[in-house]
Formats: sequence, C-alpha cells, structure tokens
Amino acid sequence: MIEYVDLETAKAARGVRMVSLGTVPSPWTEAAKGLFKVARIPALCVRSVRGNAAEAAWTKAHNAPVVFHDDEPPRTVWSQIVALAARLAPGVLLPVELDRRVETIGLIHEIAGEDGLGWNARLLMIHASFASDGTRGFVKPVAQYLAAKYGYAPERVEAARARAIEITEALAARLGDATYFGGDRPDALDCYAATFFTPATAIQPEDCPAFAPPLRQGFAVAHEELGSHLPESLHAHRRRMYEQHLGWPIEL
Repeated sequence: MIEYVDLETAKAARGVRMVSLGTVPSPWTEAAKGLFKVARIPALCVRSVRGNAAEAAWTKAHNAPVVFHDDEPPRTVWSQIVALAARLAPGVLLPVELDRRVETIGLIHEIAGEDGLGWNARLLMIHASFASDGTRGFVKPVAQYLAAKYGYAPERVEAARARAIEITEALAARLGDATYFGGDRPDALDCYAATFFTPATAIQPEDCPAFAPPLRQGFAVAHEELGSHLPESLHAHRRRMYEQHLGWPIEL
C-alpha cells in the first residue's frame, strides 16, 4: 500500500502522502508506514533528502516522518499520525470501546512518546557514542545532533536503561500468549511494538539492505543493551508482523 514517488508527485497528489527516512529504519517512520499498510490505506512516500529546500518548505519540519492528507496541515507527532490513520480506517487501528482505546493509546505513548522506549533507546545509543569517541553507537556528528534533541546527559543513562527495560517487560506481559495486541488481527499498538523493537534485534545487512552502515552501529548498541531483555514472545510477534503485514525485508 506504500508507493515511493518523488517530491513533486507527492505534493500534487491527494490522499495520504508521507516524507520518510530512507537510510535508517527509524521506528517512528516505520511505525507510521506500518499503520497505513495494516489499515490498507494507499499512501505515497517520499524519501527525505537532508538539506532539500523544497522539502523543508513543504513539510515545515526538521524531522521525519511527516504525513499529509489532502489539504490538512502536516502531521509530525505519532499521536497525530495514529489519529489520522484511525479516522481513515474506523475500528481497524484503535478499539472502538473507550477503555480499550485509552489503554492502547497509553501503551503506544510508552513506546513512542517522550521518555518512552524509543526515546530512551536513543539515549543509550548516544551515550555509547560519547563514551567511545564514536567507535560505538552513532558516529559523532549524528550523536551530537541527537543529543540536543533528546536531552542527553550522562546522568540520565541509568534511568533510561531502566525505563526501556520496564516498558519492554510491560509489553511482554500485555501480549502474553496472544498473537497480536489487537486480538485476532493487528492494530496500531502492534505496528509500534514491532517497529520499535527493531533496534533491539540483531539486524543483518539482508534484513534491511538500504540501512546506512554508520547508522547501523548505533542500532547495534540498542541490541547489546536491550536484546537480552526481549523475550521470545516479542521476537515472534515482531517476525509475524514483518512477514505477514509490514513487509520483509525492511524497505526504506
């Protein structure tokens, strides 16, 4: 349901269009793409080009993903993107019942929100870079850029590790023996859990051929730090999501 096009084609189109990262399987980007795949909503996707003035003028954002729908304002925050996709596919991505919907959105926040799983995994990657002068984690320029965005400080690292592990354990308990978080079919929480656990897994070159090597070493730190805390149930869930719903290998 995702078609990759150039910037001008996307700008001229209607419906869902997205600007995504094309060099790294960023969980925020991959989860957003996953929503539209699971909901079977066609979407045009433009691979972001850093420093492209026309792209910056259109998205009015400094990060990706950025999601557009018709003439509505661009959406850059996970909650906005989930709300849009859920609106376009009623009853598919979020539960209809209020209490279940609140639980689902709350768990996605623990994954994708500030101080969530992805946020704290990034702090671990950034710390590894500074602690090793760039030989582990992200290369130094990337680490320096991300450190400002994520509020990195060495004293935050232990708490970040504990939070990431806590959230992982909570998700494993919530999934239990079920096939999907959404019951008999995947929902938005399944998309976010599967994609945000990608950094904690061992990603081989054939798993994501377009993954830029300088960024791959950053994800390797997340695997070292969190991989042993990922139970087989979550590994199996992630494999199931990619093989049956999100597409394998990962296309950037």
